[in-house]
Amino acid sequence: MMHRLMKRFCFLLTVVFVVGFSQAGEIKPVKHLIDTHIHLYDTARDVEITWPPADDAVLFKPHLPAEYSKEAKAAGVSGVVIVEASNNLEDNRWVLDLVKEDADFYIGLVGNVDVYREDFETQINNLKQDKRFVGVRARRKGDIDYSDKRVLESLRILAKHDLTMDYLTNGAGVSGIEKIDAVAKAIPELQIVVNHCLGYNFDGKAPDAEWIDAVKSLAANKNVYCKISGLYQRSVTQPAPQDPKHYEAVLEFLWQNFGQERLIYGSNWPCTKHTDDYASFLALVDQFISGKGQEARERFYWGNAAKAYRLRLK
Repeated sequence: MMHRLMKRFCFLLTVVFVVGFSQAGEIKPVKHLIDTHIHLYDTARDVEITWPPADDAVLFKPHLPAEYSKEAKAAGVSGVVIVEASNNLEDNRWVLDLVKEDADFYIGLVGNVDVYREDFETQINNLKQDKRFVGVRARRKGDIDYSDKRVLESLRILAKHDLTMDYLTNGAGVSGIEKIDAVAKAIPELQIVVNHCLGYNFDGKAPDAEWIDAVKSLAANKNVYCKISGLYQRSVTQPAPQDPKHYEAVLEFLWQNFGQERLIYGSNWPCTKHTDDYASFLALVDQFISGKGQEARERFYWGNAAKAYRLRLK
């Protein structure tokens, strides 16, 4: 217990130091701190569990609002966007109902509606009745062909309804980036948020030329945002290093290309639990963004999320 407390103290001390000596010259709390990427689910429900895998001893158990809210609020989080990781259409409504008593905190849901469904727009209209429904993360059991006419029509429907598309490259590398690049160019009116640093596998080294070129092409589309999320689980070394230098080369490259107007904070809780608790992840990420100045922090922690997801922040 004493070791854990000392570890936490060192992390928080590091954050204070970095923020205090950033370009702003002083510590200033951000107006809002929005976590745009968490998963809530209950493996004890009598439904098909399509994620997480049953052999994951850390994740394959209920992860519900009471646990997340306690950790996140203690760390300063003021608002949350849930990302639905289930392939079950009915789970969109289940999770919205799950957090309806704390709607001021759980302010958004990126749902899952199969982009191959012929009744895609009907399902979108049904979910839009709840103002917290802000978009869809394209996900299904099989692969998605982003050149398919049915898929592209569904994504145009999203854009028509002022809803956002989340995209999970999930380690697909350059090919995954190229797929969404083509979508961004084909449907420039569609706002796209790419998850988990474009699925980069952090190994402590600088990215290769092929990946760099693919990301530059993607970032040239002004309708594409990038979440600085999932650092722990995207690390090749596990448990993930908590030294910012392990991630520095990639994060700086993303900063150079997406800039302070299109990078967004997300944790990917509860996947963070494979390495450490919520506060440690936030501390790690804050060491990166704090060096960019106070305006960058405001945009990163809430301004860009509000724009990408059309959030109504008080």
